[in-house]
Amino acid sequence: MNILGLGGSIHDYSACLTSGSEIVHYIEEERLLKIKHALNIGRKTVMNKAAEYCLMESNLKESDLDMIVTTDIVEPAYYSRFSHHDMQIINHHLSHAASSFYPSPFRDAAILVVDGRGSSIEEDTKETISFYYGEGNQIQELKKSKGKEHQELITNSLGCFYEEVTKAIGFEFLQDGKTMGLAPYGTDKYVNKFHDFFGRDEQGMFLQTASQLQSLRDFIIEEIGTSLDPDQCKADFAFAVQHHTEEYLIHACQFLYQLTKSKNLCLSGGVALNSVANNKIAQHTPFENIYIFPAAGDAGTAVGCALYGYYALHDNPRIVTESGMCTPYLGKEYSKESIKKAIDQHAEELIIHHPPNLTEYVSDLLADGKIVGWFQGRSEAGPRSLGNRSILADPRRKDMKDTINKRIKHREPFRPFAPAILEEHAHSYFSLQSPSPYMLFVSKISPSKRNQIPAVTHVDGTGRVQTVSKTMNPLLHSLLECFYNKTGVPVLLNTSFNDNGQPIIESPMDAVVTFLKLDLDYLVVGEYVLAKSDGIKEV
Repeated sequence: MNILGLGGSIHDYSACLTSGSEIVHYIEEERLLKIKHALNIGRKTVMNKAAEYCLMESNLKESDLDMIVTTDIVEPAYYSRFSHHDMQIINHHLSHAASSFYPSPFRDAAILVVDGRGSSIEEDTKETISFYYGEGNQIQELKKSKGKEHQELITNSLGCFYEEVTKAIGFEFLQDGKTMGLAPYGTDKYVNKFHDFFGRDEQGMFLQTASQLQSLRDFIIEEIGTSLDPDQCKADFAFAVQHHTEEYLIHACQFLYQLTKSKNLCLSGGVALNSVANNKIAQHTPFENIYIFPAAGDAGTAVGCALYGYYALHDNPRIVTESGMCTPYLGKEYSKESIKKAIDQHAEELIIHHPPNLTEYVSDLLADGKIVGWFQGRSEAGPRSLGNRSILADPRRKDMKDTINKRIKHREPFRPFAPAILEEHAHSYFSLQSPSPYMLFVSKISPSKRNQIPAVTHVDGTGRVQTVSKTMNPLLHSLLECFYNKTGVPVLLNTSFNDNGQPIIESPMDAVVTFLKLDLDYLVVGEYVLAKSDGIKEV
């Protein structure tokens, strides 16, 4: 049974093709259009390059599809090319819940969905927070929080609360991750004051009026405008909203546990990308196991739609593999020929080498302080590079964070980088309760290890860790092993292969073109190691 899921809303469009219970291909529209979050793409929406990508790579035609599933807040133009097909449209938060529960290793789970806004419940009212319970192939709604729309504001929305602070301190729409990164530089100056701007009840609801949101916005703008140190003021506001987001999510999860008594929790929605809060949930709630699909935001709803179609709408039994986690590497596999073609088209600008032992060779470059673009295998789902479309560097060098932020990523100096670590060494460096293969948990780094990996140690002594297993990513695991054997440190700095404001690269041609634009030392694409011919580097 072939099912196409189409995800997104007015941004983060995506497509997922499943065959039976297997996710065959998944891609986000931004990777193909080269427009971050696929925002403001207008008429390009109708192209639906993501669906075309999934069908083409699976050698399928639209007539081979048994069902197409999308959500009721996806821009209709995005599925207009399939309007003659039997289209199933489901609730937005339900698609989020499905994207986390169905790929999880749990037979049953409590499910919490938190974002800015979802489907319309009634006139001018949107869902904002939803509580579900999943068991077998079914997902049951338990409780839902609703918010009223007032112009661009929406009430009773934790996601909107975080979004409003993000905008008020100077960041843009969908840049909440910057607020999370800035928060550790702040103090608790505004934590108590923020109680004026929201509330919560004992039934797990987040309560906030439009006037409270407007007062919050006005207060932040006035404080920053009159502050002698506006940058510190912004960090203090980031600290406050992060603190209260964590406190509410812990409260909501404790309530959800009382409803379900399940030992397992699935999180989804844009707020589930807050990896600092995720770790606090793991530490301070009764849940023993937590699963979050790597594309937890709107893009991941394509996966939820496709799997909901297979399991719930077609009532197929769900077989759970409790020992394994869903692979995040769901893009297409590019051939050796396509890699060679991309290199050949820019051969005059490149020095090309084909080392006999790739990971040994590249680990030498990294240990020598070189910054390396790394393109391998199938692209990752979600907004974070997980070792197939990555920029890698030596975490032992204290200046490496500032070097990459300034020289390559062209972004704010406070932005941290993630540590990728051999899974078998994770507990020696991080206070993790379970593996973190999708980079969705920020953990404390052991004090004795922080001086070993300063480039990936945030100002508060934490790191957004990716645990790398031999099963899930054998090549990255091998590279880490080689680096560990050379340096005694089983960690690499891992950041997304893109420039500031650009989506993560997708194809071999993207890799070569981006390498030539960025001030990277080397590019590893497939079996090849590339340097720039106008540089002084020897390969």
